[in-house]
Amino acid sequence: MSDAAVLDPQNPWPWLDPFTEAARDAFGGRKDDVQALLRGVLAMPVCVLFGKSGLGKTSLLLAGLAPKLRAQAMLPVPVRLEHRPGAAGVSAQLHRALTAAAAEARLHWSQPSTEDRDLAQVSALWERLHERDQYLRDEHDRRWTPVFMLDQFEEVFTLEPDQSLRAQAFQQLGDLLENRVPPVVARRLDADEALLDRIDLDHQAYRFLISIREDFLAELEYWADLIPRLAMNRVRLLPLSDKGAREAICKTGGALVTADSAERIVQFLGRQLAPGVRVRDDRRIEPALLSLVCASLNADRLAATPPGAQLDVSDLEIRGAKILDRFYDDAFGALDADGRAGVERWVELNLITSSGSRRPYPLNAVDDVLRPSLAKLEKRRLLRTEPTEQGDQVELVHDRLAAVASQRAVARQRVNDEADRLRREKDEAEKQVLVQRAELADAAQKRAVAEEERARAERARADEAERAKKAEQTRADEAVHAKERAGRQTRLVTAVAVIAMALAAISISLWRRAETAQRRANVTFLAAKAALASAQSALSAADPAAAPSGADATRLLSEARNSYNTAARAVNQLQPCSAERRIYPQIAAGTDGAALNAVTPALRAAGFIVAPVQSMPRQKMPNATAVRYFRPTESQGADDAVAALRKAGMTAAPVLTQGYEATARPCQYELWIAPGS
Repeated sequence: MSDAAVLDPQNPWPWLDPFTEAARDAFGGRKDDVQALLRGVLAMPVCVLFGKSGLGKTSLLLAGLAPKLRAQAMLPVPVRLEHRPGAAGVSAQLHRALTAAAAEARLHWSQPSTEDRDLAQVSALWERLHERDQYLRDEHDRRWTPVFMLDQFEEVFTLEPDQSLRAQAFQQLGDLLENRVPPVVARRLDADEALLDRIDLDHQAYRFLISIREDFLAELEYWADLIPRLAMNRVRLLPLSDKGAREAICKTGGALVTADSAERIVQFLGRQLAPGVRVRDDRRIEPALLSLVCASLNADRLAATPPGAQLDVSDLEIRGAKILDRFYDDAFGALDADGRAGVERWVELNLITSSGSRRPYPLNAVDDVLRPSLAKLEKRRLLRTEPTEQGDQVELVHDRLAAVASQRAVARQRVNDEADRLRREKDEAEKQVLVQRAELADAAQKRAVAEEERARAERARADEAERAKKAEQTRADEAVHAKERAGRQTRLVTAVAVIAMALAAISISLWRRAETAQRRANVTFLAAKAALASAQSALSAADPAAAPSGADATRLLSEARNSYNTAARAVNQLQPCSAERRIYPQIAAGTDGAALNAVTPALRAAGFIVAPVQSMPRQKMPNATAVRYFRPTESQGADDAVAALRKAGMTAAPVLTQGYEATARPCQYELWIAPGS
């Protein structure tokens, strides 16, 4: 058994640790239960103690029953069986526990061992307990009877998944409990007549007391056919009565509590039953919760300046309503914020079973990074370390805390499931946006092609009409013909100039409407530029004799060129981020996001909306932190983000990533945080 917290008059409650035999004088409220259990042990070779978790079965065995057994020359042999790969068999574990308990009590066997036998052999313990004239004695030659106290026996079912090993354990126990001759001993007796003379087959100078959680009693019933004595002699442990709880508080607390304080604590505890628990009206106080509440109130007393003389129960309803949850959360509150979530997940995954029971974990298998945090939790009495034959095991101190850990695990899973759902919805929404953008771009391209085709057809018809008109004028006077030709050229220049002005105005409108129309605007600018070139060529070819018409054309061409230049300047001066700026953080999968949390305030202060974080495979992450942008005109926003990151202590660089202009939204950036930043 592990060492419990050191108790003294100022710290008389062991939190959720059991009362040990050394603390028997502080253990109270169970007088009738101790007597009932003692009668059960004395009545038959096997007694089963059962009760719900949190009722103090271990305390009853160690601090209540053990002193009574010693008074009757019965040696308590506390045993918590190991059920891990490589663990010794049941007989070997019982034999070693008996040897240790006898040595601690300074007891000796009446006769030396007849042969040096390996304790791991199944026959060793059975033969030792059945040898004639062999018994434990003290210095006064008083004979002592061993009482094997198998505590937390439900772990045979929760921690031993191998059915064959479980059956083997019950077979060895059955031979001892039922006083049957094990097959291996029977073979030795057949082969060795001298051994038969030394062994008394009817001798059973030992007792077994099995302590098990009530909800595993049905599992025990399954083995009652093999071991009938498991069903013959049972003692049920119920919660404390109000009277017993008051006696326990006063006996343990001594001068720290008054009768009125004890009554108020009992009344409060009577209203704090676990969900779904049914109890008798006169048995409703759980000892585990009583010890935790009293220990918490005492801790508050000691923390006051100066410490109070007695427990303060004036606001018990407020302070004690969720004391188990607070005890669990406060223990983790002592850990560093960066690593707390990881330790909580480790506890939930490794120290409780799928059904919500405690499960010990080998301390030597704990990652070195976790050891300091587990040591802090052990100091806060949330965890404890149990020495076993296979090495130290770390575990939660009580099944009630395992239930709290299980609830935290369920809540955490709900949060993760909700986050996954939101992430899926976000991905689907973004996919729909990309599809809609592609459809809009395709429709715009088709409209542009149709408009170009119509314009080409109009130009073709105009050219055909012009050629027909020229044919009719071939026989006209040369001067008149030249004048008419100059007029036609002037009208053509005028039309081209007007088209250039219109195209320039359209390009400004397209650039200002939406960033998705940039490509159409580029095409329009090229068309405007080509129109100006055509106008210049037409003007150069005009007949010098048509001076008045040429002057008008020159003026119109100048106005078209000015419109073009105005449009170009407007496009060049157009701000790329007239809307709000968004930044999407990307981190490696498994990273806790501490670096992002540190720089998020600086990004928001710089005017960025920080989107939810996205986890990426580590192989896709860059070696250096970078701010990615997708249009050259949005470089200023990337520089602003880099400046904010550097101000927050993170080194980053702006990176232009091209090829996504048609899919990425305007004013949208990505922050890729390299692992280890």
